[in-house]
Amino acid sequence: MHIPRFLIRLVVPALLLIALPVATVTAQMDMLPQIFRDLPPELQQGLPLEMTHEEYRQLNRNVDFFTMFMSGFVPGYGMFQVERPELGWAIVAGRTAGAGMMAAAVVRQWNDFRDLADLSALDEFSYRRVIENAFLFGGGIFVNGMLWALDVVGAYHIAKTERDFVIYQYGMREGLAGRYDESLDEQQIEYIRRLVLQDAPRERQIRRELHRALDRYAEQYPGGGYRAEVEYYRGSLAMDEGRYDEALLHFTRQFYFFPDERYSTVSRRTAVGIVQAQRHRYREDWELLLEMMEVDGAVLSSDAQREQQVTAYLEAFAELQSTAFRRLYVAETLEVARRDPDASYTPAALFGAARQLEVLREPDRAVQVYSMLAAAHPDSEQWEDAVLRIAEILYHEFNEPEYAERFYRRLGRALPSDR
Repeated sequence: MHIPRFLIRLVVPALLLIALPVATVTAQMDMLPQIFRDLPPELQQGLPLEMTHEEYRQLNRNVDFFTMFMSGFVPGYGMFQVERPELGWAIVAGRTAGAGMMAAAVVRQWNDFRDLADLSALDEFSYRRVIENAFLFGGGIFVNGMLWALDVVGAYHIAKTERDFVIYQYGMREGLAGRYDESLDEQQIEYIRRLVLQDAPRERQIRRELHRALDRYAEQYPGGGYRAEVEYYRGSLAMDEGRYDEALLHFTRQFYFFPDERYSTVSRRTAVGIVQAQRHRYREDWELLLEMMEVDGAVLSSDAQREQQVTAYLEAFAELQSTAFRRLYVAETLEVARRDPDASYTPAALFGAARQLEVLREPDRAVQVYSMLAAAHPDSEQWEDAVLRIAEILYHEFNEPEYAERFYRRLGRALPSDR
C-alpha cells in the first residue's frame, strides 16, 4: 500500500512533537533527587503515629517539570496542587484577563491584518491602531507568562517550605523524645517552649504550629501540670493577633482554673492592661471585667476550693453583656461541661449557656443544650427549669405544640403531687 508523501510529512513531525516533550519530562523526572519522590531518610523506618494525613501530603507534594508543563495549559494548576485554591483561582482570573487582552487585540485587527505587511504605507490613524493592538496583544502574553511563572515558582516555594517544616517538627519531637522521657506532657510542653522561642511574625508556619500544639496540649491534658503555662501562651498569642476577647478569656481562665505563682500575676496584670487599653471597646462590661481580675491567684489546695473558684468564674462571666463575651461564655461553659461532666457546677454551667443562647436568638442551639442538661443531669436543681424551657421554646419559637406538650407532661409526671 502506497502512503502519500505529503501525509508522511504531516504525521511524522506531529508524532515527534508529542513524543519529545514526554521523553524530555520523563528523563528530567528520573534526574530528580530521591527526596522529591520518596520519604526522606528520617521517616523511612515508618511514619510517626501522630502524623496527620495533611502532613503526609505536605511531605510528598512534588512540584516538578510535569507541574510546569501542565501549568502552561491549565491556569493555576500548581497552586491547586499545593492546595491553595484562593491563589489558584486568582491566577485563573488573571490569565483569563490576559487571554482576553490577546483576543481583543486579534478582534480589533481582524479585518486589517494586511496592514501588518507594510506599516510604512499606513496613514497615521491606522498606524496608531496597529501599535495599540500590538501592545494589547503583547500585554496579554506578558500577563499570561508572569502568572504562569508565579504559579510554578510560588507552588514550588510553598511545597518546599511545608515539606521542610514537617521534617523539622518531627525531627525536633524525636530529639525531645530522647531527652525528656519522663512523661508525655513534659515532652509536649518542651516542644511548645521551643516553638515559643522561635515565634516571629515572618515565621507563619511556626505560629500556626504553635497554635496547634497549644490546642493539642489543652485537649490531651485538660488537667495537666503545665496548663497554666499553656493558657498564658494562648492568651499572649491572641493578644498579639488583636483578638482581645479571646486573650481575656485565656488569661482569666488561667488564674481562675489553673492558678500558678509564676503566671497568675503576669496574666492578671496583662488582662487588666487589655481592659484599660480597650475601655471604649468594653464600656458595657468595664467594671465587671476589672472585678473579675481581683480574684486571689493562690494555688488551690483542694477540690472544694477549685469548684468554688470555677463557680465564681462562671457566675462572673455570665454577667458580661456584650455579644462577643456571651458567645465566648457559651463556648467556655460547654468546654467546662465536656471536661468536667460530673462536677457540681456543670449543670448550672449548661443552664447558663442555654440561657445565653436564648438571648443571642439561637433557640435551636438552646434546645440542644437544655436537652444535654436534662439527659445528663436528671437529679440536678436545674432539671425542671431546663425541661420547662424546652417546652416553652418548642411552643412559642417553633410553633410545635404537640412536641411541647410531651415535655409539659414529662415535667408534670416528675413534679411531686403536692406542687
